[in-house]
Amino acid sequence: MIPPSTKEIMDIGDSKYAVVVAVARRARVLSENKKNDEDYRLSSMVTQALNEVVSGRVKIEF
Repeated sequence: MIPPSTKEIMDIGDSKYAVVVAVARRARVLSENKKNDEDYRLSSMVTQALNEVVSGRVKIEF
């Protein structure tokens, strides 16, 4: 999978900080739900959270 470009990410929110915070919060929720899985990896949770934010499944609230 090709990671989203910085331009795509900046189209989502007004600031880089807001996007980073939204992705981090979503990744934390995902990691809490999957901590007991054998194939748990935090990096995969961050990637999944970024994909959800970029695709619009998770909205950034200001």
